[in-house]
Parts: sequence; structure tokens; C-alpha cells
Amino acid sequence: MSADQPTPPLRTLPSPCVAVCKLDAGTGHCLGCWRTIDEIRRWGVMTDDERLVLLAALRERRREAGDLRDDRRRINRRRGLAVAT
Repeated sequence: MSADQPTPPLRTLPSPCVAVCKLDAGTGHCLGCWRTIDEIRRWGVMTDDERLVLLAALRERRREAGDLRDDRRRINRRRGLAVAT
């Protein structure tokens, strides 16, 4: 990166992906992380503030759909630990 180009912002929030990448035809949401295809595509260029807004929206989507599993279970699944459902 040259000196005249701004440094991209540091992004520290991990992706909500849980490696269950299948879109629901009815809702357009991923069955694993609840993001839309556009949200999945944009994740890499979002600021952390934008990511926080999206993560809150994902929690609300899951709640409205009756998916009451909490984020800790999703994190453990991503790490390869056993998850009770």
C-alpha cells in the first residue's frame, strides 16, 4: 500500500458464518447464519459499526423465526465442539 492511500480500518468482529451455507428459498436467509446473499457478500467490506448493526438484525431474525439458540452455541460449532440442539 502506498503512502498516499489511506489505511483500511481494522475489523475485529468475526463472521457469523457457521459453515452451514444454504439459502432458504422462501426467506433468502442462510440457514446457518441468517444473512442474505448480499449481506454475506458485503461482510468483508463492512466496518465494525456496520457489522454490529447487522449482527443485531440477525439476532432479531432468529428470534422472530423461533430460533432461540444463543450465539455461544454457534461459536462452539464453528470451533468444532459438540453442540446440543
